[in-house]
Amino acid sequence: MVSLDRVADLASIITEQELKNDEELVRPLDRRIDEYAYWEQQIDAALYLLLEKRIMNVHMLRKGIESIDKAVYNKLTYYERWAVSLAKYCLESGILTQEDLNKKYGPPLHSTDEQLFQVGDKVRVRHENYATRWIKPHLRTPGYLYGKVGIIERCCGSYPNPEYFAYDNTDSTTVHHQPLYRVRFNQKDIWSQYEGTADDTIDVEIFQHWLMPASQPYAPTEKDEGEGCHKHDVDHQHKDHDHGHMHEARAIIEQTAVDREGTSLPAQHLSESLVSALIDKKIINPEELRKQIEANQMAGVEQRGANIVVEAWLNPKFKERLLKDGTNTIAEFLKLDKMEDNIVVVENTDKIHNLVVCTLCSCYPRQLLGIPPGWYKSRSYRARTPRNPRSVLKEFGTVLPNDMKIQVHDSTSDLRYLVIPRRPAATQNWSREQLLSIVTRDSMVGVCDVTA
Repeated sequence: MVSLDRVADLASIITEQELKNDEELVRPLDRRIDEYAYWEQQIDAALYLLLEKRIMNVHMLRKGIESIDKAVYNKLTYYERWAVSLAKYCLESGILTQEDLNKKYGPPLHSTDEQLFQVGDKVRVRHENYATRWIKPHLRTPGYLYGKVGIIERCCGSYPNPEYFAYDNTDSTTVHHQPLYRVRFNQKDIWSQYEGTADDTIDVEIFQHWLMPASQPYAPTEKDEGEGCHKHDVDHQHKDHDHGHMHEARAIIEQTAVDREGTSLPAQHLSESLVSALIDKKIINPEELRKQIEANQMAGVEQRGANIVVEAWLNPKFKERLLKDGTNTIAEFLKLDKMEDNIVVVENTDKIHNLVVCTLCSCYPRQLLGIPPGWYKSRSYRARTPRNPRSVLKEFGTVLPNDMKIQVHDSTSDLRYLVIPRRPAATQNWSREQLLSIVTRDSMVGVCDVTA
């Protein structure tokens, strides 16, 4: 039975048994540098545009994430949870209708035993741009058949839809059935350079939702024509005309997609569909989405946080103001029109070490440090840091004296934290440029010290 537990802060909902047996929580933090996929950068930027337009707020995002069933939550990646929450809010608030989303995402899966086709019926396989909720090209319908016409050779009965079990198997209590057919195609209609006879055929098993009557109006989309695939009747014989380039191009595109995707993610397609639907409805536009992605990327590149730390090292009066009023001091120093969040600055000393975490989601000083690293957003870091900070610090090579106090800051709401790490004694005569080179993102979160 699916758990009805909802996600709150991970520090309290993670049990001791999970800490000992959950694979993600048991193994060391994955600290490899993140290279975020474009769809992740898109959903990240889309949220910030919706916030700027006052269409929603971050609390609504959190509410949606926390409403996800715990068992499902644990199977989703960080940005997949964002996609689920954003989609839910857009539908509930009326920003998008279900029809708006379905145009991009595909219609909901339904179960039926009703056979729409009989032996001898002429059918066409839906086009590759057919909106489906399942990740392409990993479908049970071969790409070389998209748009092709064949004849029902046999009605095979009703079977569970394998696409559902491949990409939406979180509900093990539901089984979706669809009629399955064997469809017979003429080989020469499919392969432009087929070397066999005109009577050679190929039979393929295809589920009903991928078929349409051959008489139904059909034409390639503008996208297809833009990709170099010209419009033509897919039911004709390929005589005196070489269509080989279409099939070869499609094979290359599909293989490239397979190579690029890696492990397929259930909510990735939802995320891409949601962003596309928001653009279609003119809630956001492609240019502002591109600019927001660029802004998110540049915050870390510009070394804003590192410049603040170095100034604090070099200017005692600046540090004093910084510790008292981080928000206004930083805005003035960086010449920013506004601060997106209130910043609290804390200082590591020989007696106290500060460590930042967010157990509710992953609140982070993005305006200063850029997009948070994967380990900061992970279940493991958020669940373990409040419980055993010394163990987490040790994974980063930070072993502190037993008499040093560790101050954990759980950034759960409207405050963001920036740690001023201890300045190495050997850097007293260093220039500003030399000091900037040793200040790391991780040191400003508090998981490690700065080394010369």
